[in-house]
Amino acid sequence: MSRVGQVEFSVRKLGSRIGVDPMTVLHHFGSKDELLRRIADRALATVELPLPSADWRADLRKVAVAYRDLAHRHPRLFHLHFRFHATGPADHASSEVVYRALRSAGLSDAEAAGLGLAFYAFILGYALAEAEGLLRPISEEDEAELRALDPLACPATQALIPAFRALDRDAAFSASVDALVDGVSCRCKARPPRRGSRNRGSRQRVSSPA
Repeated sequence: MSRVGQVEFSVRKLGSRIGVDPMTVLHHFGSKDELLRRIADRALATVELPLPSADWRADLRKVAVAYRDLAHRHPRLFHLHFRFHATGPADHASSEVVYRALRSAGLSDAEAAGLGLAFYAFILGYALAEAEGLLRPISEEDEAELRALDPLACPATQALIPAFRALDRDAAFSASVDALVDGVSCRCKARPPRRGSRNRGSRQRVSSPA
């Protein structure tokens, strides 16, 4: 899958490569979807996922870095992580870090669930966009197209041409993750303290992975 991508991948080709009948593969995994799910989780297990710590901001950043690393390592199968709510043990370990971090930040369980999924949507989308070539310095052809725009209609776009040309992908990634983490922090600080907020033990209990 990592070598040829999903379009060229088939259970028949897999069976031929490992020397077993394709039906044996399907019998073992139960279905092709479950096989793809296990492939995605196996790929995720190849990157370094953090353990929950006392620093929720650092934990979120580390998870983001891990998924970006996964997209760099396995760009042809990275899209599988959009397909399943969870791919298996490695994915659950990742989500436990994220949900603990959001609850430690002070979010309610409902907010942690929603913003946790939004966090994954952002990180997966960003990493895929980078793997597909969107987040790169613009080419000469790209620049020529931008310069040909009507300056009265697109003044901001044209003003950013030098920045697009000198784009630092690592810096853009770090700034984007920091903006997300800062947004969570601001959301928690903006609300009045909840009753019983001095007793934080109940908010730090282990939540069930999604």
